Amino acid sequence: MKYYQLSFTLEKSIRGNYEMPHTISIDTPNFLKYILDNNKTISMYFENRKNLYEEMPDNLRGKLIKRNGVIDFMDFTPSCLSLVAVVSYKIKQIFEHLNVSKDEYVFKKISIKDYAEEFYLLFIPIIPDTEFVYPKCIFKDMFDNGNIKTFNNRTEYYNDPNDYCLKKVVLKDTYRDYDLLYPQGGGFFFSERIVNAMQRENIVGYNLVKGGCFYEEIDFV
Repeated sequence: MKYYQLSFTLEKSIRGNYEMPHTISIDTPNFLKYILDNNKTISMYFENRKNLYEEMPDNLRGKLIKRNGVIDFMDFTPSCLSLVAVVSYKIKQIFEHLNVSKDEYVFKKISIKDYAEEFYLLFIPIIPDTEFVYPKCIFKDMFDNGNIKTFNNRTEYYNDPNDYCLKKVVLKDTYRDYDLLYPQGGGFFFSERIVNAMQRENIVGYNLVKGGCFYEEIDFV
């Protein structure tokens, strides 16, 4: 199956006269406290992930920051590990119509001030780097564009004094048929069949990452 990284669109025809994409500010106090208490760091995330989504507060509220109107795929603030976007009911319908496994995503309904449409926080559970096939992964030195690096194992990676970002992540074969993938330390990926459905339904607000410094590849063995 083919996969695509997604980003938030910066097309002026969609974002208007603003430098940044459409952004939702999540304002629910108990949700913000919950993030700080249970989901502030990657270690906290993995410690709490068994019950993280089930115990997450409901009745979430937010507002659109300085934009003319809501769209289907929106950025958000504050950051929250495994939260990838605020999405419309149309995207929820796509997931359900395609029978995407509910083990691969979580929706939390959010009410957007001044808008009656249904919107959801979309979480994709993070795949821990213990699932990486390290000898086949490719990393790039964050401060030296010409320095490409591979590691024999996870310990070797963590013992390296330099900082690296993922350029190619290779996962164990158990993930080969997933529709949604979010490897630790990398970007999130949607399957081709989801992206095709989003294009058919004229979903607004996303771009496909096809190159540049944030582009990554994904593969399986």
